[in-house]
Amino acid sequence: MQIIIIFILVIVIIAIAVYCYLYYPQQVMPIGEEVEVTTIQPEKYHHDCLHPCIRYDGKTGKYYMSQSPDYGWNNKVENPMFYVSDDYMYWHDGSLIADTPETGYNSDPNIFIEGDRVFFLWRECHTPQCDSLECVNATVGGWVENGKLKEKHVLCTNNSHEGDKEQCPILIKHDGVYYIYGTWYQYEPERKNLGVAIWESESLDDPKFELVETIPFEPVYTVGKIKNIPIFSHIFYVPKPMKHDMWHFDLFEYKDKLYMVSVAEKGDNVMLSVSDDWKHFHTFRKPLVNNHYSENYCGYRQYYYKPTAFVQNDTLHLFYTANAKEDPNRNQLFHSSMPIKKILL
Repeated sequence: MQIIIIFILVIVIIAIAVYCYLYYPQQVMPIGEEVEVTTIQPEKYHHDCLHPCIRYDGKTGKYYMSQSPDYGWNNKVENPMFYVSDDYMYWHDGSLIADTPETGYNSDPNIFIEGDRVFFLWRECHTPQCDSLECVNATVGGWVENGKLKEKHVLCTNNSHEGDKEQCPILIKHDGVYYIYGTWYQYEPERKNLGVAIWESESLDDPKFELVETIPFEPVYTVGKIKNIPIFSHIFYVPKPMKHDMWHFDLFEYKDKLYMVSVAEKGDNVMLSVSDDWKHFHTFRKPLVNNHYSENYCGYRQYYYKPTAFVQNDTLHLFYTANAKEDPNRNQLFHSSMPIKKILL
């Protein structure tokens, strides 16, 4: 009987150890550092940064960013801005691409670099442009010259109030074809991710994007917590599995594979996924960044909204937005970096 009890205890201890190994709050990358972002009209935009997209151009040695502020979750100021910088930790003197529309709001900007040109796109919601197209949402964009949009094209439209197939549009080029990847998201009757939608066009000068794929996104169970246990100056956690629900994301290419960084809406984790066929994504279980783990180092609870990433010199540079410590109404940009080979081990 004693041997049986010992055996059961050993099994229970092993099961608890495996459970904690899988789901206790943890992350792959170093704790993020604050990135300095300023906006025009600080009395209106408050140096806020909610929805960034950052790209590096090896030919010019410069970094480019699109972003939209959303101070206090006021979508009337969620207007797309464009930045150029010599240092990815500092972003100043951004130019306004589109101002607040008469009705509705702007959202979800993204940029694509080709040669010496930058293509800028964003999503309009319930705007006069949407009304004229008889749609709910529209992804629009065009080439940028001297910080201004040269000509605005309609790229994608959504006619449903219950969901969208071009939320958070990300523009890439693969095998000579331009693709916009969007979050395929359901708003009603329940908010949840359904997958990834892919739009295709042969040209950006005369873009004619068509929806060609809607692919389910297989969620993964990652780290989470039931409750906090503060002991002295450290917070411990009772872990629990958390199902990842992709809300906003970004894409980057590395070694002929397509990678995705994503978060849930005001989520706890920044996740990494990979696709061999550029369509179906496998998500790694352990998050790149976790807010419970980070809380022990940054001193407050963060909630993540939009990641962006690029690879430079075989190092992954990850940026993500979270509520600022000093002003919870302000969205703050953070940066973390690590050799990508260590991440993919």
